[in-house]
This record gives sequence, structure tokens and C-alpha cells, in this order.
Amino acid sequence: MNTIIAIRYIDALYYTEQDLKHTNFKTNIAIGNLIISSGEHIAISFTEKNGVAEEGLLIPKQALILKGKNREIQSDLSDVSSRIGSDIGIYWTDIVHFTNGSMSDKCTVMYSEGNLYKVTPDAVIIKDPETIKTGIKIDNHPVEKPTFIAIPKSFITNLEFYDKKL
Repeated sequence: MNTIIAIRYIDALYYTEQDLKHTNFKTNIAIGNLIISSGEHIAISFTEKNGVAEEGLLIPKQALILKGKNREIQSDLSDVSSRIGSDIGIYWTDIVHFTNGSMSDKCTVMYSEGNLYKVTPDAVIIKDPETIKTGIKIDNHPVEKPTFIAIPKSFITNLEFYDKKL
């Protein structure tokens, strides 16, 4: 039996402008057939062929906006704002858009590094970031080089400060 659901979620934001004016996350809405609901993520399909999901999203539970619930912050980020201007590396869980029926069994782990620009109640913002998709196939992401990335705090699994001069 198909269960059609509508979900609201947030995603990391890439910026290409030189001066960052706004940092609020927009609410994304997706409507589709619920395929999986686990403790870590949910998957919905937009299209199916012969009962197999052709296209959809694999979304970590931390990205979901649930009525009456706040997203949990996964890492201890209490002292991060005192390190503005430092070089930082962040591991975080990303949303996966799948096509051609090839759905991953887990969300993608990303690694972004750059200069810690700003910390908001919901995000850590990196200036001049380099972001790679980790795992079996390592790719740069996105294709166009952004000037900033805002990573939701709830997506962060680990972070480290480092010195580029070493």
C-alpha cells in the first residue's frame, strides 16, 4: 500500500555572492511515496516504475521540520563561536537526491573546510569552503565554487580546527 506524505525539511545552503546578507534556512517541501522510515533517515519517491522507486530523496531525520519539535544538535558546538576566523573542517550528513532507481542505503557524509565566518543559532557558516562527498566515490561538491556554505548545526557529526600553514 502506498503512503503519500508531505514533509518539510532544511538543507545546507551554498552562496556565491561576495557579501553574505542573509543566512536563514528556507523550508523545503517534498511530497511523495514513503519508502523507508528508519531511526536515521526517511526516503520518499517522486516517481516509480514497476513498484521500484525511480527518483526521490533520502533525508536524514535531523533535516526534518516536525511540528512542535526542535531539531537536535548532534555535536557540542558551545565554544565554536569563539573561534571565528579560524580554519575549520566539518563532517556533516547530507540529503541524497536519487535517480534511475539507484537509491543509497544511507545518507552521504560530506566534509567541508574553510574559514569559520559566522555561527548562528541554527548554522555554522564557512567562508571560501571546499566541500567533498566522502565514501567510495570522492567528489567535489558543488561543481560551482561557492563563497560561503551554511551547514545546519543539526547536520554536523564532527568538527576540527586546524592550521593551514602546517
